[in-house]
Amino acid sequence: MPKRLAILYDCPFPFIQGGGQRRLFEIAQYHLAHDWEVEWYALKFWEGPDKIRHEGIIYNSVGKWTELYDSAGKRRLWETIYYGAMIARHVELCKFDILLAGQWPLFHLIPARIFCFLGKSKLVVDWWEIWGREHWKNYYGIKGVLGLLLEKLLSKITPYIIAITERGKLQLQELGVKQNEVVFIPNGIDFEKIMGAIAKSKKFDLVYMGRLQSHKNVSHILKGVALLKDRGCSITFQIIGDGPERARLEELTHSLDIDKEVFFHGMIESDLEAYAWMKASRLFVNPSTSVSGSISILEANACGLPVIAYKTDQGVSEELIEEGVNGYWVEETNYKAMAENFYQLLLDKGLGQNIKDNSIEYARRYDWSNIAGEYNEYFLRIMGDVKDKKAL
Repeated sequence: MPKRLAILYDCPFPFIQGGGQRRLFEIAQYHLAHDWEVEWYALKFWEGPDKIRHEGIIYNSVGKWTELYDSAGKRRLWETIYYGAMIARHVELCKFDILLAGQWPLFHLIPARIFCFLGKSKLVVDWWEIWGREHWKNYYGIKGVLGLLLEKLLSKITPYIIAITERGKLQLQELGVKQNEVVFIPNGIDFEKIMGAIAKSKKFDLVYMGRLQSHKNVSHILKGVALLKDRGCSITFQIIGDGPERARLEELTHSLDIDKEVFFHGMIESDLEAYAWMKASRLFVNPSTSVSGSISILEANACGLPVIAYKTDQGVSEELIEEGVNGYWVEETNYKAMAENFYQLLLDKGLGQNIKDNSIEYARRYDWSNIAGEYNEYFLRIMGDVKDKKAL
């Protein structure tokens, strides 16, 4: 008899693009191929009936489509509450073997936990990042206090939590999660698919791929390109992705007089197309200062691109970059330090073939078949757990 997995996340992949939902989708695909039935409970971001089957997954609409972000590019509080309330209507969730919930938008974890009391389900939370006091305050202002409290309370809602970075695992333990209740399983990539992408003929020095948000600091790359241009060093830069910061970044590009050096692709729907453009670059840049287990870093490595990133407490997770093997760290968090690294790597020292080959080999271990396999082993282990049901 097939085992049953329910995914609880408001944004269903591939109808809504994003790293978190892509991770859940890849996990689903692996389990479909290993004697599992998979259903996804999401808001209705697709056309047609409320219940559809797509690429083997049964998608269930728990509520109508609604805007995820406000005009400032922040998650709408109403949407997060709405999704949690809609999940509470689906009592059949108590009959699944595993409820795999994406951490966001938090409120849905409450009814999911109740369903575990009512039936046989085990709630597993894929916990992607810890914001902490300052991030919540900066993001939502005074309303961020509610988010901070929810983060602390809901981190203990189940003894089965998966962290996607080593730093995230430590942060969860600092919130009070027991060491044996959180495991680390990193992000993954479709390695073979990336290998099949053919590089575009038009070449760039730098590339960024991801959502254009303020904490991603894409403006630092633009300012670095402008600084080097003023020194007589012309560096080209392409940006793959869209988001609330795009208009501001385009204005900044124009004001810095680097329109000829910078190209905005916007969102590229085809993965192969995106990888082809990445392979037309020499160096991938991720200047994020928010906790990140970035899939794009692994994708860049698989494309043969070393990665440059800020080394900060809240930035890219340290296990993702091994200095001089698959990338480089920038110790100071400012565009001048970033520009100096561009210069050293692209124009002075250069990027040798060894680090490109090393980057590809580094990425190979993160193929989804390996990562999703770890989930399967984990699910089977906790399904065989003989603890008292009330402790689950």
